[in-house]
Amino acid sequence: MNVTPPCGSPLLSFLLPAPCVACGQLSEGGPLGLCSACRSLLQAPGEGCHQCGRELAGPLLTAYRCGRCRAEPPAFSALVAAWRYQPPMDSVIAALKYRRLEYLGRHLAHDLLARLAPAAPYDFVVAVPLHFWRRWNRGFNQAERIAEEVAAGLRLDLASALSRCRATPSQTRLTRAQRRANLAAAFRVRRGQGARLVGRHVLLIDDVATTGATLNAAARALCMAGVGRVTAAVAALTPEPGDRV
Repeated sequence: MNVTPPCGSPLLSFLLPAPCVACGQLSEGGPLGLCSACRSLLQAPGEGCHQCGRELAGPLLTAYRCGRCRAEPPAFSALVAAWRYQPPMDSVIAALKYRRLEYLGRHLAHDLLARLAPAAPYDFVVAVPLHFWRRWNRGFNQAERIAEEVAAGLRLDLASALSRCRATPSQTRLTRAQRRANLAAAFRVRRGQGARLVGRHVLLIDDVATTGATLNAAARALCMAGVGRVTAAVAALTPEPGDRV
């Protein structure tokens, strides 16, 4: 009988040292799949706009909102991020999404929980969904892996409230305006889910925010269904050009 553990099994991962997901050196089984040298390069977002998370220079008032958010407010009331989306965090996210190292979702959720206000009165956790075909091709939704652990940490229900009703092209090379247009009417609240969300405070989870267009479109669908407030939370936030380091 063949008793050899399959590649990627928990037993094999326990027995063999794991390479760092960023540089390939042994990671000593450390957090986020990173070696100690790569972990030292991680950066949390600096002080910035309370609503969109954009980093801003100079001393800021509590809950300060940038000019862009005052002129064109997103549908979410605040954005919380654990890390800046830059090396080596980009390698961690890529390993979760494309190599399906699902334990990284737990590690990212742990870091995100440390940034969330412990007493915030969230009622439900909702993950930004993938379109059916993209989920089928990838095999899972990385945002759900993070959201599951965040919900468990907050002792809240993970609500399957949203569906992605339109397959959209990749956002990677699009401008802010193109991303917003690309995601128009891309999300809707699932039938039968809306009633329990009315007036509630939803914590909306995704892996990465770049311009916030995906979170904004998802939050708008929730608000149109009667959700009282949406707080967005991501494992990593992409710094804009010129953001301070």
